[in-house]
Amino acid sequence: MHGGEFGYMVIPNSSGTNFDTWSATAATGALVKNVAQLKNINEDEINGEAIFEMAHAGDVDCQQAIDQFYAYLALGIYNLQYIYDPEVILIGGGISERDDLIDHINEKLDEILSRFEASKIRPSIDTCEFRQNANMLGAVYGFLKEYN
Repeated sequence: MHGGEFGYMVIPNSSGTNFDTWSATAATGALVKNVAQLKNINEDEINGEAIFEMAHAGDVDCQQAIDQFYAYLALGIYNLQYIYDPEVILIGGGISERDDLIDHINEKLDEILSRFEASKIRPSIDTCEFRQNANMLGAVYGFLKEYN
């Protein structure tokens, strides 16, 4: 019933002594929650786009939170590569609109791969063709196929 729910994959959190799910650490909502806590503001007062703008303007808290966000994304992607060995891992959602997304994840993958001598396979990652609309289009397609 829950097969393929990669967001439930357990990974270490920022403390390094506890664990959390991949969704709780590497989703845009997790980034927003992290920055809201750092800035002592409500989560509904900020969004992912604003966090990236603040980081670009020099906000160190946002820069560090984004760096950690990319590290968690890369860690999960690395694990998926070695569990399933897919040809490509596609990323959708609003974050996939960022032109530098893949480059930043690849930088973090390089750091992970350099730590493990046995790691020879570099995950191939890309963004979904329909980016943040991919899930919705898939749901509409499934609905039309079922009921049309």
